[in-house]
Amino acid sequence: MSKVSIVTALHNKGTYIAATISSVRNQTHSDWEMVVVENGSNDDGPAIVRNCEDHRIRLVDSPKIGPGAARNCGLRHSVGDWILFLDADDLLRPDYLEQRIGAAHSGGSADIIAGPWTEFADGHEGQQSLRYPLGSHALPLDVRSAAIAYAPWVLHAALVRRTLITAERSWPEDLDAWPSEDAAFWFPLVHIGVIAWSHSAGAMYRLNTPKSRDASNEGDRRAIGQFKVIEHNLACLRRLGSAPTPEQCLTLFRVYEGVYRACLRSGPGETARFALAEALRWLRCCPDVGVGIRLRRLLGIRLFNFLRWRTV
Repeated sequence: MSKVSIVTALHNKGTYIAATISSVRNQTHSDWEMVVVENGSNDDGPAIVRNCEDHRIRLVDSPKIGPGAARNCGLRHSVGDWILFLDADDLLRPDYLEQRIGAAHSGGSADIIAGPWTEFADGHEGQQSLRYPLGSHALPLDVRSAAIAYAPWVLHAALVRRTLITAERSWPEDLDAWPSEDAAFWFPLVHIGVIAWSHSAGAMYRLNTPKSRDASNEGDRRAIGQFKVIEHNLACLRRLGSAPTPEQCLTLFRVYEGVYRACLRSGPGETARFALAEALRWLRCCPDVGVGIRLRRLLGIRLFNFLRWRTV
């Protein structure tokens, strides 16, 4: 059997952590440890963890506040061959680890075992929607093309071999204040790691919990967070001596143009101007994938979008 270290950052999730722990303890694969990292809570979450009568579950304190800092702390306190990052309000189906470890063994030299998951709104566990990782039905290149700007899956939909996570490929703590920091964590891993796919949808992702960053309506903040993730991932490519592929350029163009359009609905501003400049930059590197790209190059992004919205 392969030991799995489950790393959970805990910050004011006392309402959910007992159910999360229960879903781990119910696993049919029993060779696991759970490292819960206290990260500035002021509720009863830490006490709930301390009262767990299971030697496989430990509570440690993070010296720094932030999800990435807490996960890096948990990594330092863990010993498993495989790492699973599990948020304190999410759940696992009982056969999750068994299915993922089985895919790891059949995948040979795989470094990452990823698969589908289900999503449900908080309080509506009986109404779940199935979701698939980016690129799971295509070539691994498709994952890397999209992962330059997006997390390829939700946090606990993948196991990672410990040896793939190094000091240079740990959680980017400088992005802890921003949404979507997991996209910056996964990008270097999927860029160099071998991915194997599991068909099991054993990860359960809870949406719209109170104060969740997923529930934030701060459009500008989310956009700036994504810009910072992209900058981080481009810097990663430079360190590896690589340049963005044409497909990655297309992803970046679509991200920046999408932000530009969204900003126009609430009035142009600094974020819109920056997004437009970046969209123009990446448009020059895009592959010619259709008439829309050619029209944007001919008319310019500003005029193209103006005419597009006039005809909607």
